Amino acid sequence: MSESSQFIELVNASLVCLNRSETDGEALLAGLVDEAVAAGVLSEDNRRRAFRAVLNRERSASTALSGGVALPHGRMTGLERLVCIFAIHPQGVAFGAPDGEPVRIFVMLLVPVEAAVVHVQFLAHLGRCLGEQSVRNDLLAATCREDVIRAILSHVEEGTVE
Repeated sequence: MSESSQFIELVNASLVCLNRSETDGEALLAGLVDEAVAAGVLSEDNRRRAFRAVLNRERSASTALSGGVALPHGRMTGLERLVCIFAIHPQGVAFGAPDGEPVRIFVMLLVPVEAAVVHVQFLAHLGRCLGEQSVRNDLLAATCREDVIRAILSHVEEGTVE
């Protein structure tokens, strides 16, 4: 399977959480882990471990980028596949972005320890997509899951992922 095909498959399988309202980054991360458990893509047994993995990674170095985007992620045992959660926080939260701006677009990844290469490739593709202002604008305007998926995949269809 090509990298683009793998990227498309992972995006299509992603959870989408719109209109987040947490007041800080740690609460947002906990809320996204809770969403993964509620959706059945993360077991209740892995809830605390997933939150700790993402939080520990975030504490070691912020995953926030300029432009209101963050890519929090953590590697852990006990996962069968990569879990991706797109989240939009209309007001944004402080998340240690280099430009000092609040982060409004979050893409959280829970990564099986064995999937290091896939996760690095996925993050690279996401970084290129989210580097485009038009994609970020489309994500912030999204009103449903399909809008979010379409915004990310439109970048792939333009041939700019690989």
